[in-house]
Amino acid sequence: MDETLSKRRQREQRQEQTKRNDFSPLVRTHIRERDRERCVLCGKPGREVHHIIPRAQGGLGTADNGICLDAGCHHQAHRSKQVEKQLLRYRERVLLPLYRLALGEYVWLDPLPDDGTCRCGGELTAGACGNHCGLKRLYTGEESRG
Repeated sequence: MDETLSKRRQREQRQEQTKRNDFSPLVRTHIRERDRERCVLCGKPGREVHHIIPRAQGGLGTADNGICLDAGCHHQAHRSKQVEKQLLRYRERVLLPLYRLALGEYVWLDPLPDDGTCRCGGELTAGACGNHCGLKRLYTGEESRG
């Protein structure tokens, strides 16, 4: 019985950890607007937001890790290593330059605490984390999305 509870707790912890990396409504909206609700693979209308780096592999719910796909391409993205590689290349060649990021950096759109700290606890200076966790702020406070 204890073994069953332990497995259950482990499963629940994994689920909670991946939920933390889900896209917020603000990020989903930003990704859909950025991609004009079009699938980045085939160009058809597509509103499904996909993690390029899967949550199970530590992929964050950030704008630089999300793209719009139509249902068919989304299905393929989860089942084809070739499509997975294509999406990683898209992130490196299109999204990282778009947000002026290097590999290992990510863009954060959601509000952060008013005390000037990063999600990891580091101090934010000029929109970047002092702990070098990779966070870069795209927008602050009331700035428009231009």
